[in-house]
Amino acid sequence: MSQENVEIVRRALTEFDESQHLSAAFAPNFVLEGRTFRGAPIFEYHGWEGFFEFFEDWVDAYDVWEQEIGQILDGRGDRVAVLAHQRGRLRGTQDWVELDYGIVYTVTDGLIRRVELYRTAEEALEAAGVRR
Repeated sequence: MSQENVEIVRRALTEFDESQHLSAAFAPNFVLEGRTFRGAPIFEYHGWEGFFEFFEDWVDAYDVWEQEIGQILDGRGDRVAVLAHQRGRLRGTQDWVELDYGIVYTVTDGLIRRVELYRTAEEALEAAGVRR
């Protein structure tokens, strides 16, 4: 089942990257969890409405924002770890900022039910139980 979960997450990320449209891989009321992102305010959003509220706030600080998905790794049980990199040019400046971070997806019954953001890839790998 674990490799199947990896493929579900890969498909969801590809669909979002290509069209920024909703993916059927997500449960209708999936949770986006920010309590796990060290140093950030605690937040929790539900479903696509919540996700887009979060996403608009997240990228609003930038004139240009890009994200690259790195590895997608099978974790313990129903968890999948994603290592990602983002960069953005701060609004109204020529200053670029970059961040390597991790995301842990929980997939049950073929649907993504929870998305947890982590400040570092190492924190996400540990949370997902990925063995390297």
